[in-house]
This record gives sequence, structure tokens and C-alpha cells, in this order.
Amino acid sequence: MSDEGPEQLALVPSSVPAAEKPAKQAVKKSTKKTKPAPQVAASLPVARVLVDSGLPHLDRPFDYRVPVELDEAAVPGCRVKVRFAGRLVDGFLVERVEASEHPGTLAFVAKIVSSEPVLTPEVLALAEAVADRYAGVTGDVLRLAIPPRHARAEAQARPAVPASLPDVSGDGWDAYESGRAFLAALMAGESPRACWNAVPGHDPARSVAQAALAALHAGRGTIVCVPDQRDVARWGQGLRRRPG
Repeated sequence: MSDEGPEQLALVPSSVPAAEKPAKQAVKKSTKKTKPAPQVAASLPVARVLVDSGLPHLDRPFDYRVPVELDEAAVPGCRVKVRFAGRLVDGFLVERVEASEHPGTLAFVAKIVSSEPVLTPEVLALAEAVADRYAGVTGDVLRLAIPPRHARAEAQARPAVPASLPDVSGDGWDAYESGRAFLAALMAGESPRACWNAVPGHDPARSVAQAALAALHAGRGTIVCVPDQRDVARWGQGLRRRPG
């Protein structure tokens, strides 16, 4: 039994206290640099942002501070990203104000997705009315009302409006009752509504071109919708040929 003792004892863990053993601890130096606090914009430093949360109880604008580097791009109606409930979410900048009623510290707007103002006050008011009427969320309505962003389209140069526009002859509307009155309302900046069927033998592209020109005289643009790509090419040529 005494011969086997040393071999058995060798299998038992050492009873030397841990404090007596030399401990090697790796000392890690912190390489993380502290970012300087962003500077707040001098004018209208508070942005009211409608966050796309999808939750009815959060269906209202929230206040954020505008950093100096985003001051110029943070225009009402633009798309932004803000930190909300610990994550970055999309939103629309509704307006900028001088001060916030929130008593706490405001977070900063994280990013301007696009400085293009896509949300107008009229569209926002309509979206809110639809959400109230049908017990919905304004953000859900806006997701359907405002097309998704296309960065390539935004990067393209917009055609400049010529300094002088040709007169609107209006002869393309002579065959229609109240046709001239319709053009006059467009030129006056009004928004007349009309249901129109082209008369056989008359070129509808000429009539549409004159209506678009009348809206351009009032400082507004026009979107012409046609059924398919073939019509886009044909009507595009027709609209370029018939400015008046």
C-alpha cells in the first residue's frame, strides 16, 4: 500500500492556495477615442421628426437636435435617420423650431438620407387625416403616399426652366366644352379637375402639351401618365414637338 501511495497522491490537485501562485494578468490599454460632442446648429436647432415606428401610441413627431454639419441639408420634408429606442430608424423631418418643450436632453439627428424635400405640408395633412379617419398610423400612410427613394434619379440634373416660355395657343382644346377655361385655370395657378376623353381626329398629345405648358407658366410641373413604355416614347416625342 505504501508503494502505491505516491502514485495516488500525484492525481490529487495541489492544495497550494491560489494566492501563492504567481498570476499573470494581461493589461489591456483602451484604444477607444472619445468623440467630441457635436455642435448644435445656431438657427432653428430643433428638428421635429415623424419617426416610422408603426406603433399608434408613437404616431407623433419627436424632437431632435440638429448638428452643425447637417444644418444646411436638414430641410423640412427631407428623409432622415434618428436613433429611436436604441436603434436607427427612418423618419421625415417635419419642421425646425427654436426650442423644444421636452425637459430632457435631446438626441441628435444621426443622418440626412436625402436633402430632397419629399414631404410637403399638404401631403402630411392629408396623411394625418386618412390615418385619423381609418384608425391607422400616419407613417404607414406616408409609406404608400411617398415613393421610395431613388438615389440615381436624385443625382440627375433637373432640366432648367427657360427664362421665357412660349405662349399657350390653346387650339388643342377648342373642340372641348370649357377647354379654354380649363387652360386659363391652370395658367392662374389653380387646380381644376376634369375628366377628359380625346375627340377622334384630334391629337391628344397636343392638348396635353398645352395643358402642361399652362401649368409651367404658373410655376408648376406636370406628370403625364401613359399605359406602357411604347407610349412613353411616342408621347415623349410628341410633347417635345408641341410646346405650344
